[in-house]
Amino acid sequence: MKRFISLVLAAVMLFACTSSAFAVQEEEVTPLIIVRGLDFAALTVDLGTENEKPALRAEALPIIFGVCNTVISAVFGGMDGMVDAVCDFVSDLFADMACDKNGDTVANVSVVEYPLAMSNYPEDLAALKASGTCEPGVVAEAADRVGAENVYYVTYDWRLDPYTVAEKIDDRVELALEESGSDKVDIICCSLGGVMTLAYLDEYGYDKVESCVFLSSTIYGSYVANDALGGRVGFDKDILNNFLAYAVPDLDILWKILDFTGITGGLINFANNITETYKAEIYKGTMRNNFGTMPGLWAMVQPEDYEDAKKFVFGEDADEYAGLIKRIDKFQQFRLGRDEFIEDMMADGVYVSVVTSYNSPVVPVYERSYVNGDMVLETELMSAGATVAHYGKTLGDDYVPAIPGKLSPDKVIDASTCLLSENTWFIKDAPHVPCNYGSELAEMLFWLLSFEGQPNVSSDELYPQFQYADAEQNLYHF
Repeated sequence: MKRFISLVLAAVMLFACTSSAFAVQEEEVTPLIIVRGLDFAALTVDLGTENEKPALRAEALPIIFGVCNTVISAVFGGMDGMVDAVCDFVSDLFADMACDKNGDTVANVSVVEYPLAMSNYPEDLAALKASGTCEPGVVAEAADRVGAENVYYVTYDWRLDPYTVAEKIDDRVELALEESGSDKVDIICCSLGGVMTLAYLDEYGYDKVESCVFLSSTIYGSYVANDALGGRVGFDKDILNNFLAYAVPDLDILWKILDFTGITGGLINFANNITETYKAEIYKGTMRNNFGTMPGLWAMVQPEDYEDAKKFVFGEDADEYAGLIKRIDKFQQFRLGRDEFIEDMMADGVYVSVVTSYNSPVVPVYERSYVNGDMVLETELMSAGATVAHYGKTLGDDYVPAIPGKLSPDKVIDASTCLLSENTWFIKDAPHVPCNYGSELAEMLFWLLSFEGQPNVSSDELYPQFQYADAEQNLYHF
């Protein structure tokens, strides 16, 4: 009898241990890779040495000197002298940020990186939590929800070839899989991180990816880089007034007075005349060498404009830039089949979601700056193809979307034209990369990651396709 009881107890204990083991397996956390976006301030010359300094030479005295030199040059050298002075000033300001004719950095520029899980950087993690907005907010929220030991933050030199950055992403993915024992990772790619993540997926495949959230990302590139590299720059009075009224609302009356008196229009005409007259000189002497050699910017150019942009920037000197052009051509070749690639990825079981903001103007210096956006990128492109009214406009009272129910209540967005019309969310009045630490928007972001299967805009009534946010990023339904 004792032997029987012992056998029963042993069986019960074995079952309990086995059940516990399965329970632990069920509670395993999928490691999370967060790919940050473009950050001018992060670029540093001679990082970690006594000579460390920001790559962007934005010190007060050189700027004052540059402005004074421009005025003096205009007085004594006329318009030609002024333009030469401005080109020299801009070239000097961005000198340390320039890349060479192969697309490699000229100066010893790098960024602070986190090659290990964020649990290894408690002080940095505390600083990110204290900041709590944009990418720091994403990292801080992730550390609380899945554990800092499961969070990997990919920072990088955004100027460089996306496939160079893809190597860094792959390193984090492999480390995360090794340390966690998981066979999959989740990815949140923020802003320019969308381009970098696409390069990773192209180069290394997606078999190790459980889900991917494109958050305010360059999944479809950006018009600002597209138009700037294509020479389509200029200023429009109404667009500028809309931007100033939004960006500096306390001075709205001043902008209206300046507009009424004709001062704004006169300044804009003057600026446009200079830009058009000296465009070739400005681009060849300044834009090409300072920005046209950055592969990261070329990755945002639209496929339909790419060849024309290359001709405009490099012209007859294209052979000198053969190394750079070979690099930037590679990502453009991928972009030609990008949509099919993403659709295949989803068909093969990767869960993909897109979150974008709208109802803000964008920087008013390029041809398509009339678009709706989030002050940084354009909603049409962040959403992978939505039909979006111009900023301050609607699609019209009679507008009918191709798919019923895909028109936003304010008639600004038609989601039926998105690449992923069932997996794309629009948050009105949210900023670029919206994820304040502890906010409802952060809650939604991590709901997307934790959802069992592929989430869509009908998966949870709390998170419909169209929502709006307040300043604290609380979410509301229309």
